[in-house]
Amino acid sequence: MNTMACNEIADKLAKRGITLHSKETLLQDDTLKKLLNRKMAEKYKQEANELAATKKWRDIHKIWAEYKGEARKEAVGNFRLKTGHDCLAAHLQKTGIYESSECTICQMPNSTMDKEHLLHCPKLDIDQQVLKNTIKLYWDAREMTR
Repeated sequence: MNTMACNEIADKLAKRGITLHSKETLLQDDTLKKLLNRKMAEKYKQEANELAATKKWRDIHKIWAEYKGEARKEAVGNFRLKTGHDCLAAHLQKTGIYESSECTICQMPNSTMDKEHLLHCPKLDIDQQVLKNTIKLYWDAREMTR
């Protein structure tokens, strides 16, 4: 924590009338440190919750619980597609690995390779597309992009 943030916390405490040092009573050496650590932890948790509120993975433990009983390949595929952290071009482009989110399999112009595209990509198995088997399509697409 930087000095400026510590000073802000100390100012807030002073405005509330909280005195940490007085002539009558002295606080233990680590009291201020504990107080600041608690305030920092509360602020960090609040900021983390605000950031996570808009993320697909905000309930990651619930998502994993939903799929953990399946076969490993199915569980991992479902988990990746549900959280948006898959190995398709749309996600890889967001992370800076790919320059474009265009489908690397069919190279159709203006196509974004994501979960939805798997159901329409002309290079993938039409039978699996009809069945909407996105997990099989995901792993097939992964194999074709290697």
